[in-house]
Amino acid sequence: MRDRGHDVWVVTPAGGQLANRASASGLRVVHQSFSRPLLPANALALASLVRRVRPHVLNTHSSADSWTAAMARQGFGWPGALVRSRHISARVRPGPLHRFVYGQADWLITTGEAVRRGLADSGLFPLDRSVSLPTGVDLAMFRPDPDGRQAARRDLGLVGDAAVIGVVAYLREDKGHEVLLRAMPGILEDHPDAVLVLVGDGPLRSELEGRVRDLAIQHSVQFAGLREDVASILSAFDVFCQPSLRNEGVPQSVLQAGACGLPVVSTRVGGIPEAVLDGETGILVMPGDAEGIGRAVSALLADRELGHRLGVAARAHVAQSFSLDRMLDLTEEAFADAVRSARARGRDVPGEGNGT
Repeated sequence: MRDRGHDVWVVTPAGGQLANRASASGLRVVHQSFSRPLLPANALALASLVRRVRPHVLNTHSSADSWTAAMARQGFGWPGALVRSRHISARVRPGPLHRFVYGQADWLITTGEAVRRGLADSGLFPLDRSVSLPTGVDLAMFRPDPDGRQAARRDLGLVGDAAVIGVVAYLREDKGHEVLLRAMPGILEDHPDAVLVLVGDGPLRSELEGRVRDLAIQHSVQFAGLREDVASILSAFDVFCQPSLRNEGVPQSVLQAGACGLPVVSTRVGGIPEAVLDGETGILVMPGDAEGIGRAVSALLADRELGHRLGVAARAHVAQSFSLDRMLDLTEEAFADAVRSARARGRDVPGEGNGT
């Protein structure tokens, strides 16, 4: 957005990855607490900042910052349109508190159509002031790289040309890693040399490591930890599996895998069916179905031509519907719509221009 001529400020707590990466990228960063116990003070600080900077749009992305922005607007007032982004598919109860928070927003952005329609059906936000806008993938970075396959495998400590199943996700319960682990013994019956690589870290790591020992599949599972080189690592995989149980918008890891030409096995959760077209770019099963995941992965490992065909289609699907350029185009349109909506609702919005 900055490279397109917009003035971008990032308001975030100090010391986190977002603050550090934004600063390293040369973006304007303002350190702001979103702690619930300090909500009134945080709201006043945010309102003061917005009155000083006078952005066209303030875009919130989580519960904590959305509450702060809603309180700031209601209690202290400030210029500009308020956009609420919703990234996950967890159900939002349409009670008075959530009606207050969503009611302060001028526009809603969701990462998938299923999430958007779910919020509309709940009565929290009207369809005519919302848009589905999945996170875009940099197609130049995430692309098929057969020449880098062996180097990526060596980097992971893999030997030979064994089949590799990969997953890239934060290690928490709703990502479904335990389901995939339960599927592995069946996969290994059909493909004894297969290896599962789990990329990512999180609070469930020690529990998952214990589950691997319980299933006696230590020789076939590797915890790769947090990696900054995901685009390169994906070239080591033959099949990508995202066994999510709940709370998904459109997972970026699924889109990145598709952009790299990998067939994807995943679940019918949230916006995943928008990213993975069942039978066309991958295979979808019901969440929690370890046997279904095992059958789907085994089928793709057994029929490499099928896997290649699905992977080619996955790349084309991501390029058409989920590219970074398309996301930025749609973001600009959404922000312009938000400004028009805010003005129509009597909000004080700065004048025209390629602003903040």
